[in-house]
Amino acid sequence: MPSRTVAAESVSRARSLHDKRPYNIAVFFAVIHYLCVVALLTCVVIVILNPVPGSVRILVASLIACLVSWLFAFFKRRSVRCPLCKGSPLFDSGAVKHSKAYRLPPLNHGNTAVLGILFLNRFRCMYCGTSYDMLKKSSQQR
Repeated sequence: MPSRTVAAESVSRARSLHDKRPYNIAVFFAVIHYLCVVALLTCVVIVILNPVPGSVRILVASLIACLVSWLFAFFKRRSVRCPLCKGSPLFDSGAVKHSKAYRLPPLNHGNTAVLGILFLNRFRCMYCGTSYDMLKKSSQQR
């Protein structure tokens, strides 16, 4: 039997998710919100550089869109649950984080998980430290 190294023992394999749909819906609404924030910032710059009455109406519309998209994204991200610990891995609640949890420095753990799902199809639960792979088939689908 070959001996294992310490580094190999500390790396755990990513788990699969039984139902990926709530995660995908929450990430979809979060991305819509991120795009609304970009539109709002663009409108603010346009109003500052060229204050015309038409651009103010677009600024107000983008502000309303940003608020509505935040509301949908907030509730969808909060409703997603980790299968093991039943925490909400896409919503940073301020609870104590696991030692394996990571984040991108300007963002919090929840936004880092959203970006991980969006670009890498992987995320780590910030509460139990379990790694999940969105592309891995669950045992019920095999």
